[in-house]
Amino acid sequence: MIKIVVADIDNTLTVKHRDISDYTRNIINELQANGILFGLASGRDIESLHQLEDKWDIKADLLIGNNGSEYYDGILDKHHVFYMMDKEWIRKTFEIMQPFKYKVWMKNGDTFYNSDEKAARNSSKYMNGEVKVKITKNPEDYVLDGSFKIGFRVSEEDMPAIEKRVASYELEGFKGVKTESTMYEFCNALASKGKLLEEFGRIHNINKDEIASFGDMSNDISLFEVSGMAVCMINGSDDAKSKANHITDKDVDHDGFADYVDRYILKGE
Repeated sequence: MIKIVVADIDNTLTVKHRDISDYTRNIINELQANGILFGLASGRDIESLHQLEDKWDIKADLLIGNNGSEYYDGILDKHHVFYMMDKEWIRKTFEIMQPFKYKVWMKNGDTFYNSDEKAARNSSKYMNGEVKVKITKNPEDYVLDGSFKIGFRVSEEDMPAIEKRVASYELEGFKGVKTESTMYEFCNALASKGKLLEEFGRIHNINKDEIASFGDMSNDISLFEVSGMAVCMINGSDDAKSKANHITDKDVDHDGFADYVDRYILKGE
């Protein structure tokens, strides 16, 4: 019996930058009404996830933020912060990405660092007055303590070469992961959505067979590894699909998450 359903957000729960559908909201509420916990696992920070809860009128029992660097236990009302990037690791990421065209971004405290002014000022956090913006293309401006991760917006065509180049390095202390078809991020090597989901399960006596997770990209594979029901979106990446034991019938544009939960978890088809 499934005791918790955990979902990635972008291109899993909803298309990036869109609100969840009424159908998805109703399914989340129905899960919880039936005693099944619900969680979000995202590259966003916990503060941003709380804001999405308010915006979407949902209340998650678990929030995993910054790709597994922090989590919020909604049952115990506790926020746990674990894994940051070392300054020298950040400096190394620029060496790794040097052959490629990119737009870089990083959040540090209340400041959003970005090499692309238009992208930075169009971000929801900036428009809502939640962060200050510093526009800079100087790599040394990003070499700071207190950052969870650094991201590089790249072309989809370059992604295979980027993954190959990262794999050629013997990284110590940090790792790289594709989080979208055009986004490559670096974070602490210990950061893991799956590790924090597993820890939440340990605290609340939920074992692997009682966990269902949903995702679409490489950074969701760790969720699949600790879940009895590992569901990849049909619009997901090939590597994520290869690690899942279920694939949704519908894509994110057609409420694939909600449809799958409705049919196979709530109704037991």
